Amino acid sequence: MDKITELVRSFIDLHCHIGPEILPRRYTARGILEAESGRIEGLALKNHVFPTTPFIAEAKEQLPDRKLRLIGSVTLNNFVGGFNPDAVYAAAKLSSERIIVWFPTIHAANHIQRRPGAEIPAEWGPKGFLSRSNEAVKPLSILDSAERILPEVLEVLIAIRDNRCILATGHIAWQESKILVKEALRLGVGRFIITHPIYRDTAMPIEVQRELTQLPAVYAEQCYAMHSIDRVPLAAIAQQIGALPVEKVILSSDMGQVTSPSASEGLAMFSRGLCELGIEEPRLAIMGAENPRKILD
Repeated sequence: MDKITELVRSFIDLHCHIGPEILPRRYTARGILEAESGRIEGLALKNHVFPTTPFIAEAKEQLPDRKLRLIGSVTLNNFVGGFNPDAVYAAAKLSSERIIVWFPTIHAANHIQRRPGAEIPAEWGPKGFLSRSNEAVKPLSILDSAERILPEVLEVLIAIRDNRCILATGHIAWQESKILVKEALRLGVGRFIITHPIYRDTAMPIEVQRELTQLPAVYAEQCYAMHSIDRVPLAAIAQQIGALPVEKVILSSDMGQVTSPSASEGLAMFSRGLCELGIEEPRLAIMGAENPRKILD
């Protein structure tokens, strides 16, 4: 086993997709528990359609001897009622861990505006995969026409706070993320992930990333899928990592696609590429292992 593979065994990946979902996925919760035990310390399981805490509870019951740490989540797309505090509450109550609450992804108004056409981008799925048209989807923005945070979003933030959840910004516009994080902090939410800010649909300027990561418990996420699927050069990702304090960046895989490697394999490829660009192993350990533990614990 090489040094990077051994290093990844200590990582906690806070962004990994599972099925069942409208979009085909490589693993279910049980499948990932079987495949990744011993290869990585933990995984946060994401699904654009369903909360993942019930899947995790069932998988853990079926395979009680597996030691992989699984973190549940709920994504606030229309499938769960959008900005629905009851969905946050229910998902959180099924978990002994903190869960991640992702703000809208495929149903974010920003995502829909930037990707006219299919509800789920074709490149996310296997060849020939088709989803319904965006015209059938209600776009979700956190703001009203006067640029004020919607009352239902404030209710969600209170549910996130009261259930000790982690807020992840999803695919909303970076301008919305900036407003959301500051309002959530004001209300007492305690942990934040700026979801892949280098992604073309979010594209958060580095000066805004610097501003937000100076706030308490706000972390910027860099994902391997941004390179492997969205073709962002690794050098651009390394540049963003270098522009922020290492203690405020996390490395995630964003894997789970049927054509992608596993999360542990993806993170090993990511880490090797970043090493070649001058990001040493101790920094990788902070971003891949230490910072995710701080977010969770």
